[in-house]
Amino acid sequence: MRSLILTATALSLASTALASIASTCPESDICYQLNIPSSTTASSGTGDVFFQLSASTAYQWVALGQGSQMAGSNIFVMYTSSSGTNVTVSPRLGIGHVQPQHDTDAHITVLQGSGVSNGRMTANVRCSNCGSWSGGSMDFTGSSSNWIHAYKSGSALYSDDLSESISQHDESGTFTWDLSQAKGGSDANPFTDSVATGTSTVTAASSTSSSSSGNNSNNTTATLVNAGYNGLSQSKQQQILVAHGALAALAFVALFPIGAILIRLANFTGSIWVHAALQLVAYLFYIVAFGLGVYMATSQRQMTNRHPIIGVVLFVILLSQPISGIIHHRLFKKYGHRTLWSYAHLGIGRIAILLGIINGGLGLQLAGESKSSKIAYGVVAAIVGVVYIACMVFGELKRKSKSKTPKEAPGYAQSETELQDRSDTGSKENVQGANQEHYGTANRPPVYEGA
Repeated sequence: MRSLILTATALSLASTALASIASTCPESDICYQLNIPSSTTASSGTGDVFFQLSASTAYQWVALGQGSQMAGSNIFVMYTSSSGTNVTVSPRLGIGHVQPQHDTDAHITVLQGSGVSNGRMTANVRCSNCGSWSGGSMDFTGSSSNWIHAYKSGSALYSDDLSESISQHDESGTFTWDLSQAKGGSDANPFTDSVATGTSTVTAASSTSSSSSGNNSNNTTATLVNAGYNGLSQSKQQQILVAHGALAALAFVALFPIGAILIRLANFTGSIWVHAALQLVAYLFYIVAFGLGVYMATSQRQMTNRHPIIGVVLFVILLSQPISGIIHHRLFKKYGHRTLWSYAHLGIGRIAILLGIINGGLGLQLAGESKSSKIAYGVVAAIVGVVYIACMVFGELKRKSKSKTPKEAPGYAQSETELQDRSDTGSKENVQGANQEHYGTANRPPVYEGA
Protein backbone atom coordinates (compact mmCIF):
# COMPACT_ATOMS: atom_id res chain seq x y z
CA MET A 1 0.00 0.00 0.00
CA ARG A 2 2.79 2.38 0.91
CA SER A 3 4.55 1.68 -2.39
CA LEU A 4 1.38 2.54 -4.27
CA ILE A 5 1.12 5.87 -2.44
CA LEU A 6 4.75 6.69 -3.18
CA THR A 7 4.27 5.78 -6.82
CA ALA A 8 1.16 7.93 -7.10
CA THR A 9 2.95 10.82 -5.42
CA ALA A 10 5.92 10.48 -7.77
CA LEU A 11 3.65 10.42 -10.78
CA SER A 12 1.81 13.48 -9.49
CA LEU A 13 5.05 15.41 -9.02
CA ALA A 14 6.29 14.31 -12.41
CA SER A 15 3.13 15.51 -14.10
CA THR A 16 3.55 18.97 -12.59
CA ALA A 17 7.07 19.07 -13.98
CA LEU A 18 6.00 18.28 -17.51
CA ALA A 19 6.48 21.20 -19.87
CA SER A 20 3.52 22.47 -21.86
CA ILE A 21 4.49 23.69 -25.31
CA ALA A 22 2.36 25.81 -27.60
CA SER A 23 3.28 25.63 -31.26
CA THR A 24 2.31 27.10 -34.60
CA CYS A 25 3.49 26.41 -38.14
CA PRO A 26 2.92 29.15 -40.75
CA GLU A 27 4.35 26.81 -43.39
CA SER A 28 4.79 23.06 -43.52
CA ASP A 29 8.55 23.51 -43.07
CA ILE A 30 8.52 26.40 -40.55
CA CYS A 31 7.40 26.01 -36.93
CA TYR A 32 7.58 28.04 -33.73
CA GLN A 33 7.14 26.72 -30.18
CA LEU A 34 6.79 28.42 -26.80
CA ASN A 35 7.07 27.33 -23.17
CA ILE A 36 6.52 29.41 -20.02
CA PRO A 37 7.79 27.72 -16.81
CA SER A 38 4.91 27.48 -14.33
CA SER A 39 7.17 27.62 -11.28
CA THR A 40 8.47 31.12 -12.03
CA THR A 41 7.46 33.18 -15.05
CA ALA A 42 3.87 31.96 -15.38
CA SER A 43 3.10 32.98 -11.79
CA SER A 44 5.24 36.09 -11.26
CA GLY A 45 5.53 37.45 -14.79
CA THR A 46 9.31 37.66 -14.52
CA GLY A 47 11.90 35.05 -15.34
CA ASP A 48 12.86 32.85 -18.25
CA VAL A 49 10.75 31.82 -21.22
CA PHE A 50 11.73 29.23 -23.81
CA PHE A 51 10.97 29.22 -27.51
CA GLN A 52 12.06 27.28 -30.57
CA LEU A 53 12.45 28.29 -34.21
CA SER A 54 12.67 25.44 -36.70
CA ALA A 55 12.82 25.74 -40.49
CA SER A 56 14.18 24.22 -43.66
CA THR A 57 17.62 25.35 -44.80
CA ALA A 58 15.89 26.50 -47.99
CA TYR A 59 15.21 29.69 -46.04
CA GLN A 60 17.86 32.37 -45.72
CA TRP A 61 16.47 33.49 -42.39
CA VAL A 62 13.42 32.95 -40.19
CA ALA A 63 12.20 35.27 -37.44
CA LEU A 64 9.82 35.25 -34.49
CA GLY A 65 8.84 38.44 -32.68
CA GLN A 66 6.87 39.69 -29.69
CA GLY A 67 4.26 42.31 -30.54
CA SER A 68 1.46 42.97 -33.02
CA GLN A 69 3.56 44.84 -35.62
CA MET A 70 7.21 45.38 -36.51
CA ALA A 71 7.38 48.84 -34.96
CA GLY A 72 8.31 48.38 -31.30
CA SER A 73 8.54 44.59 -31.50
CA ASN A 74 11.12 42.28 -29.91
CA ILE A 75 12.43 40.12 -32.77
CA PHE A 76 14.65 37.04 -32.90
CA VAL A 77 16.19 36.20 -36.29
CA MET A 78 17.69 32.77 -36.99
CA TYR A 79 20.16 32.07 -39.81
CA THR A 80 22.95 29.63 -40.58
CA SER A 81 26.26 30.34 -38.82
CA SER A 82 29.62 30.62 -40.56
CA SER A 83 30.40 26.93 -40.07
CA GLY A 84 27.23 25.84 -41.83
CA THR A 85 26.45 23.30 -39.10
CA ASN A 86 25.18 25.68 -36.42
CA VAL A 87 22.79 28.60 -36.18
CA THR A 88 23.03 32.24 -35.17
CA VAL A 89 20.15 33.85 -33.30
CA SER A 90 20.18 37.64 -33.52
CA PRO A 91 17.93 39.60 -31.10
CA ARG A 92 16.68 42.76 -32.78
CA LEU A 93 14.37 45.70 -32.17
CA GLY A 94 11.72 46.44 -34.77
CA ILE A 95 11.63 50.09 -35.84
CA GLY A 96 9.04 49.80 -38.58
CA HIS A 97 8.73 48.04 -41.91
CA VAL A 98 12.49 48.18 -42.37
CA GLN A 99 15.45 46.08 -41.30
CA PRO A 100 15.35 45.60 -37.50
CA GLN A 101 18.48 46.62 -35.62
CA HIS A 102 20.54 44.40 -33.29
CA ASP A 103 19.48 44.73 -29.65
CA THR A 104 22.53 44.60 -27.39
CA ASP A 105 20.34 44.65 -24.25
CA ALA A 106 18.66 41.31 -24.97
CA HIS A 107 19.57 38.45 -22.64
CA ILE A 108 19.23 35.21 -24.58
CA THR A 109 21.00 31.87 -24.59
CA VAL A 110 20.96 29.42 -27.47
CA LEU A 111 20.48 26.03 -25.84
CA GLN A 112 21.61 22.49 -26.49
CA GLY A 113 19.74 20.84 -29.32
CA SER A 114 20.20 23.80 -31.64
CA GLY A 115 21.98 23.51 -34.96
CA VAL A 116 21.69 22.48 -38.60
CA SER A 117 21.00 18.87 -39.45
CA ASN A 118 19.18 16.91 -42.15
CA GLY A 119 18.34 20.06 -44.06
CA ARG A 120 16.80 21.88 -41.08
CA MET A 121 17.81 24.81 -38.89
CA THR A 122 16.71 24.67 -35.25
CA ALA A 123 17.24 27.18 -32.47
CA ASN A 124 16.21 26.41 -28.89
CA VAL A 125 16.34 29.70 -27.03
CA ARG A 126 16.06 30.82 -23.43
CA CYS A 127 15.18 34.49 -22.97
CA SER A 128 15.68 36.04 -19.55
CA ASN A 129 14.24 39.51 -20.19
CA CYS A 130 11.46 38.98 -22.72
CA GLY A 131 8.94 40.47 -20.30
CA SER A 132 10.02 43.95 -21.36
CA TRP A 133 12.26 45.58 -23.94
CA SER A 134 12.90 48.99 -25.43
CA GLY A 135 9.58 49.81 -27.04
CA GLY A 136 7.29 47.22 -25.50
CA SER A 137 6.45 44.54 -22.95
CA MET A 138 4.59 41.25 -22.62
CA ASP A 139 2.62 39.88 -19.67
CA PHE A 140 3.32 36.17 -19.38
CA THR A 141 0.79 35.80 -16.55
CA GLY A 142 -2.01 36.66 -18.97
CA SER A 143 -4.11 34.33 -21.06
CA SER A 144 -2.81 35.31 -24.50
CA SER A 145 -0.24 37.47 -26.29
CA ASN A 146 0.40 38.84 -29.79
CA TRP A 147 3.33 37.69 -31.91
CA ILE A 148 4.69 38.29 -35.40
CA HIS A 149 6.73 36.13 -37.74
CA ALA A 150 8.56 36.47 -41.05
CA TYR A 151 10.87 34.53 -43.33
CA LYS A 152 13.07 34.93 -46.40
CA SER A 153 13.89 32.20 -48.90
CA GLY A 154 17.36 32.01 -50.38
CA SER A 155 20.91 30.82 -49.91
CA ALA A 156 22.37 30.62 -46.41
CA LEU A 157 23.97 33.71 -44.86
CA TYR A 158 26.78 31.72 -43.18
CA SER A 159 27.35 34.44 -40.60
CA ASP A 160 28.12 34.70 -36.89
CA ASP A 161 27.52 38.46 -36.98
CA LEU A 162 24.55 39.42 -34.79
CA SER A 163 24.22 42.63 -36.83
CA GLU A 164 24.27 40.83 -40.18
CA SER A 165 22.34 42.71 -42.87
CA ILE A 166 19.27 40.77 -43.97
CA SER A 167 17.09 41.20 -47.05
CA GLN A 168 13.41 42.03 -46.76
CA HIS A 169 11.12 39.13 -45.93
CA ASP A 170 9.14 37.23 -48.53
CA GLU A 171 6.19 36.71 -46.21
CA SER A 172 5.16 37.91 -42.77
CA GLY A 173 2.17 37.65 -40.48
CA THR A 174 0.70 38.02 -37.02
CA PHE A 175 -0.81 35.51 -34.63
CA THR A 176 -2.06 35.18 -31.06
CA TRP A 177 -0.70 32.50 -28.76
CA ASP A 178 -2.88 31.02 -26.02
CA LEU A 179 -0.43 31.35 -23.14
CA SER A 180 -2.42 29.03 -20.91
CA GLN A 181 -1.42 26.21 -23.25
CA ALA A 182 2.27 27.16 -22.99
CA LYS A 183 2.50 27.26 -19.19
CA GLY A 184 4.03 24.33 -17.39
CA GLY A 185 7.26 22.66 -16.42
CA SER A 186 10.34 23.70 -14.53
CA ASP A 187 12.84 26.39 -15.43
CA ALA A 188 14.80 24.14 -17.80
CA ASN A 189 15.15 23.51 -21.52
CA PRO A 190 11.83 21.89 -22.50
CA PHE A 191 12.97 20.92 -25.99
CA THR A 192 15.63 18.40 -24.96
CA ASP A 193 16.80 16.48 -21.94
CA SER A 194 20.33 17.87 -22.37
CA VAL A 195 21.84 20.51 -20.14
CA ALA A 196 21.49 24.04 -21.49
CA THR A 197 24.69 25.53 -22.87
CA GLY A 198 25.82 28.09 -25.41
CA THR A 199 25.39 31.74 -26.26
CA SER A 200 23.53 33.67 -28.90
CA THR A 201 25.81 32.14 -31.53
CA VAL A 202 26.03 28.36 -31.14
CA THR A 203 29.53 26.91 -31.09
CA ALA A 204 28.51 23.30 -30.63
CA ALA A 205 25.13 21.85 -31.47
CA SER A 206 23.62 18.44 -31.90
CA SER A 207 21.17 17.53 -34.61
CA THR A 208 17.48 18.21 -34.01
CA SER A 209 14.28 18.26 -35.97
CA SER A 210 11.32 20.59 -36.13
CA SER A 211 9.26 18.14 -34.12
CA SER A 212 11.64 18.15 -31.19
CA SER A 213 9.48 18.97 -28.17
CA GLY A 214 11.20 17.31 -25.26
CA ASN A 215 8.94 15.95 -22.52
CA ASN A 216 5.94 18.16 -23.20
CA SER A 217 2.40 17.27 -22.24
CA ASN A 218 0.60 19.82 -24.38
CA ASN A 219 1.23 20.90 -27.96
CA THR A 220 -1.34 23.40 -29.19
CA THR A 221 -1.52 25.51 -32.30
CA ALA A 222 -2.23 29.18 -32.94
CA THR A 223 -4.05 30.79 -35.84
CA LEU A 224 -1.82 32.89 -38.08
CA VAL A 225 -2.88 35.86 -40.13
CA ASN A 226 -0.76 36.96 -43.07
CA ALA A 227 -1.11 40.71 -43.06
CA GLY A 228 0.80 43.94 -43.31
CA TYR A 229 1.34 46.44 -40.55
CA ASN A 230 -0.32 49.77 -39.75
CA GLY A 231 -3.39 48.86 -41.78
CA LEU A 232 -1.48 48.46 -45.05
CA SER A 233 -0.85 45.27 -46.93
CA GLN A 234 2.73 44.18 -47.42
CA SER A 235 2.55 44.84 -51.16
CA LYS A 236 1.17 48.34 -50.55
CA GLN A 237 3.97 49.18 -48.13
CA GLN A 238 6.51 47.91 -50.62
CA GLN A 239 4.99 50.10 -53.33
CA ILE A 240 5.22 53.15 -51.07
CA LEU A 241 8.85 52.43 -50.20
CA VAL A 242 9.78 51.92 -53.86
CA ALA A 243 8.03 55.13 -54.90
CA HIS A 244 9.71 57.05 -52.09
CA GLY A 245 13.16 55.79 -53.00
CA ALA A 246 12.74 56.19 -56.76
CA LEU A 247 11.46 59.78 -56.58
CA ALA A 248 14.09 60.87 -54.06
CA ALA A 249 16.89 59.27 -56.10
CA LEU A 250 15.61 60.85 -59.30
CA ALA A 251 15.69 64.24 -57.59
CA PHE A 252 19.11 64.05 -55.90
CA VAL A 253 21.07 61.72 -58.17
CA ALA A 254 19.77 63.12 -61.47
CA LEU A 255 17.78 66.35 -61.72
CA PHE A 256 19.37 68.49 -59.00
CA PRO A 257 22.97 67.72 -60.10
CA ILE A 258 22.16 68.14 -63.81
CA GLY A 259 20.54 71.50 -63.17
CA ALA A 260 23.47 72.70 -61.10
CA ILE A 261 26.09 71.50 -63.60
CA LEU A 262 24.21 73.05 -66.51
CA ILE A 263 24.13 76.53 -64.98
CA ARG A 264 27.81 76.27 -64.13
CA LEU A 265 29.12 75.11 -67.51
CA ALA A 266 26.46 75.82 -70.15
CA ASN A 267 26.86 78.76 -72.53
CA PHE A 268 23.55 79.63 -74.11
CA THR A 269 20.91 82.29 -73.72
CA GLY A 270 18.18 81.27 -71.29
CA SER A 271 20.23 78.69 -69.38
CA ILE A 272 18.99 80.24 -66.14
CA TRP A 273 15.42 79.28 -67.00
CA VAL A 274 16.39 75.71 -67.88
CA HIS A 275 18.22 75.56 -64.56
CA ALA A 276 15.18 76.89 -62.69
CA ALA A 277 12.83 74.46 -64.44
CA LEU A 278 15.00 71.42 -63.63
CA GLN A 279 15.37 72.41 -59.99
CA LEU A 280 11.63 73.04 -59.68
CA VAL A 281 10.73 69.64 -61.12
CA ALA A 282 13.33 67.99 -58.88
CA TYR A 283 11.89 69.70 -55.81
CA LEU A 284 8.35 68.66 -56.73
CA PHE A 285 9.55 65.06 -56.98
CA TYR A 286 11.19 65.38 -53.59
CA ILE A 287 8.06 66.84 -52.01
CA VAL A 288 6.15 63.70 -53.01
CA ALA A 289 9.01 61.45 -51.85
CA PHE A 290 9.21 63.37 -48.58
CA GLY A 291 5.50 62.97 -47.94
CA LEU A 292 5.62 59.22 -48.54
CA GLY A 293 8.69 58.89 -46.34
CA VAL A 294 7.19 60.85 -43.46
CA TYR A 295 4.01 58.77 -43.66
CA MET A 296 5.94 55.52 -43.36
CA ALA A 297 8.36 56.85 -40.73
CA THR A 298 5.71 58.28 -38.41
CA SER A 299 3.39 55.29 -38.64
CA GLN A 300 6.31 53.00 -37.83
CA ARG A 301 7.88 55.21 -35.15
CA GLN A 302 11.22 55.64 -36.85
CA MET A 303 11.44 59.42 -37.16
CA THR A 304 14.44 59.41 -34.82
CA ASN A 305 16.50 57.44 -37.33
CA ARG A 306 19.18 59.43 -39.16
CA HIS A 307 17.67 58.81 -42.61
CA PRO A 308 14.32 60.53 -41.94
CA ILE A 309 16.04 63.22 -39.85
CA ILE A 310 18.30 64.14 -42.78
CA GLY A 311 15.27 64.00 -45.06
CA VAL A 312 13.45 66.57 -42.93
CA VAL A 313 16.52 68.83 -42.85
CA LEU A 314 16.78 68.67 -46.65
CA PHE A 315 13.11 69.48 -47.08
CA VAL A 316 13.37 72.54 -44.83
CA ILE A 317 16.53 74.03 -46.31
CA LEU A 318 15.38 73.42 -49.88
CA LEU A 319 12.26 75.47 -49.17
CA SER A 320 14.45 78.57 -49.14
CA GLN A 321 16.17 77.87 -52.45
CA PRO A 322 13.55 79.32 -54.85
CA ILE A 323 13.37 82.54 -52.82
CA SER A 324 17.13 82.91 -52.40
CA GLY A 325 17.57 82.09 -56.10
CA ILE A 326 15.23 84.89 -57.20
CA ILE A 327 16.91 87.40 -54.89
CA HIS A 328 20.35 86.28 -56.06
CA HIS A 329 19.24 86.67 -59.69
CA ARG A 330 17.93 90.20 -59.23
CA LEU A 331 20.87 91.45 -57.18
CA PHE A 332 23.36 90.02 -59.65
CA LYS A 333 21.59 91.80 -62.49
CA LYS A 334 21.71 95.01 -60.50
CA TYR A 335 25.31 94.92 -59.25
CA GLY A 336 27.02 92.58 -61.70
CA HIS A 337 28.68 90.51 -58.98
CA ARG A 338 27.83 88.07 -56.23
CA THR A 339 26.25 89.11 -52.94
CA LEU A 340 25.58 87.33 -49.65
CA TRP A 341 22.38 85.99 -51.19
CA SER A 342 24.44 84.46 -53.98
CA TYR A 343 26.72 82.62 -51.59
CA ALA A 344 23.76 81.45 -49.49
CA HIS A 345 21.92 80.12 -52.55
CA LEU A 346 24.97 78.38 -54.01
CA GLY A 347 26.22 77.02 -50.69
CA ILE A 348 22.91 75.58 -49.54
CA GLY A 349 22.25 74.06 -52.95
CA ARG A 350 25.60 72.30 -53.11
CA ILE A 351 25.38 70.96 -49.57
CA ALA A 352 21.81 69.76 -50.13
CA ILE A 353 22.70 67.84 -53.30
CA LEU A 354 25.62 66.00 -51.69
CA LEU A 355 23.67 65.33 -48.49
CA GLY A 356 20.73 64.01 -50.50
CA ILE A 357 22.98 61.61 -52.42
CA ILE A 358 24.43 60.29 -49.15
CA ASN A 359 20.99 59.99 -47.56
CA GLY A 360 19.87 57.73 -50.38
CA GLY A 361 22.45 55.18 -49.30
CA LEU A 362 21.30 55.48 -45.69
CA GLY A 363 17.77 54.82 -46.86
CA LEU A 364 18.78 51.60 -48.60
CA GLN A 365 20.58 50.51 -45.46
CA LEU A 366 17.55 51.26 -43.30
CA ALA A 367 15.25 49.37 -45.65
CA GLY A 368 17.49 46.31 -45.51
CA GLU A 369 17.97 46.16 -49.26
CA SER A 370 20.23 43.53 -50.78
CA LYS A 371 23.96 44.01 -50.95
CA SER A 372 23.83 44.18 -54.75
CA SER A 373 21.30 47.04 -54.58
CA LYS A 374 23.50 48.95 -52.17
CA ILE A 375 26.57 48.43 -54.34
CA ALA A 376 24.72 49.52 -57.48
CA TYR A 377 23.46 52.69 -55.84
CA GLY A 378 26.85 53.36 -54.29
CA VAL A 379 28.62 53.16 -57.65
CA VAL A 380 26.13 55.44 -59.41
CA ALA A 381 26.02 57.88 -56.50
CA ALA A 382 29.82 58.02 -56.30
CA ILE A 383 30.13 58.76 -60.02
CA VAL A 384 27.48 61.48 -59.87
CA GLY A 385 29.02 62.96 -56.74
CA VAL A 386 32.53 63.08 -58.17
CA VAL A 387 31.36 64.57 -61.48
CA TYR A 388 29.27 67.16 -59.64
CA ILE A 389 32.10 68.25 -57.36
CA ALA A 390 34.55 68.36 -60.28
CA CYS A 391 32.19 70.58 -62.29
CA MET A 392 31.69 72.92 -59.34
CA VAL A 393 35.44 73.23 -58.78
CA PHE A 394 36.12 73.72 -62.50
CA GLY A 395 33.44 76.39 -62.72
CA GLU A 396 34.82 78.32 -59.76
CA LEU A 397 38.39 78.18 -61.06
CA LYS A 398 37.24 79.34 -64.48
CA ARG A 399 35.32 82.24 -62.97
CA LYS A 400 38.28 83.33 -60.85
CA SER A 401 40.68 83.14 -63.78
CA LYS A 402 38.44 85.41 -65.83
CA SER A 403 38.14 87.92 -63.03
CA LYS A 404 41.94 88.33 -63.13
CA THR A 405 42.22 89.00 -66.89
CA PRO A 406 42.78 92.63 -68.07
CA LYS A 407 39.56 94.43 -68.89
CA GLU A 408 38.83 96.32 -72.11
CA ALA A 409 37.95 100.00 -72.33
CA PRO A 410 35.05 101.17 -70.14
CA GLY A 411 31.69 99.94 -71.28
CA TYR A 412 33.07 97.04 -73.38
CA ALA A 413 33.38 93.38 -72.55
CA GLN A 414 36.12 91.00 -73.67
CA SER A 415 33.79 88.23 -74.82
CA GLU A 416 30.23 87.08 -74.83
CA THR A 417 31.15 84.27 -72.45
CA GLU A 418 32.38 86.80 -69.91
CA LEU A 419 29.03 88.57 -70.03
CA GLN A 420 27.04 85.48 -69.17
CA ASP A 421 25.96 84.88 -65.64
CA ARG A 422 26.33 81.11 -65.55
CA SER A 423 24.62 80.66 -62.23
CA ASP A 424 21.99 83.23 -62.91
CA THR A 425 20.77 84.91 -66.10
CA GLY A 426 22.52 83.11 -68.94
CA SER A 427 21.84 86.28 -70.94
CA LYS A 428 24.31 88.72 -72.44
CA GLU A 429 21.79 91.54 -72.48
CA ASN A 430 20.98 91.18 -68.77
CA VAL A 431 24.60 91.42 -67.69
CA GLN A 432 25.30 94.28 -70.09
CA GLY A 433 22.40 96.17 -68.63
CA ALA A 434 23.56 95.43 -65.14
CA ASN A 435 27.08 96.59 -65.95
CA GLN A 436 25.85 99.77 -67.57
CA GLU A 437 23.79 100.55 -64.49
CA HIS A 438 26.73 99.73 -62.26
CA TYR A 439 29.06 101.88 -64.38
CA GLY A 440 26.73 104.81 -64.32
CA THR A 441 26.17 104.61 -60.58
CA ALA A 442 29.74 104.00 -59.51
CA ASN A 443 31.17 106.27 -62.24
CA ARG A 444 33.91 103.82 -63.07
CA PRO A 445 34.52 100.95 -65.53
CA PRO A 446 32.39 97.85 -64.78
CA VAL A 447 33.88 94.70 -63.35
CA TYR A 448 32.42 91.58 -64.91
CA GLU A 449 32.09 88.41 -62.80
CA GLY A 450 30.54 85.06 -63.47
CA ALA A 451 28.34 83.86 -60.63
